[in-house]
Amino acid sequence: MSEDQVNLTDRANFKFWTPEIFRFADMDALNHLNNIASAVYCETARADFFVKNLGHDFSAKVNWVLANINVSYLAPVHYPNDIEIGTRVKRIGNSSVTLQQGLFCLQGCFSTAETILVFANLETGKSTPLSDDVKEIFAKYN
Repeated sequence: MSEDQVNLTDRANFKFWTPEIFRFADMDALNHLNNIASAVYCETARADFFVKNLGHDFSAKVNWVLANINVSYLAPVHYPNDIEIGTRVKRIGNSSVTLQQGLFCLQGCFSTAETILVFANLETGKSTPLSDDVKEIFAKYN
């Protein structure tokens, strides 16, 4: 498998982990995890990744903006269950980062996601180059 084709259903391909709670409110009418909850779990894990690795302040005027997210739903998840999200860096750009995530429950991987985030000045709407320090930190997770 090439670097672009990392198996996101394999726990061994992730170095950063975020535990999540499968809330009763996350369940759909079929008594399993609602599809939108996977995207919310990814968001929580991304925020956890940025705070723990970069000490990121989400109230800053220069911040991460979601440019694209693709979620693949692989299996239903039934309540109750333990959830963990693995996060890795696929690509480091000049002002963006592409993250990949695997969402796991007791039975295995149930979803994968790929997200592109742009570091941008929220007042001007313009992208902002990533510092070498940030790029170095990201490089530890690919």
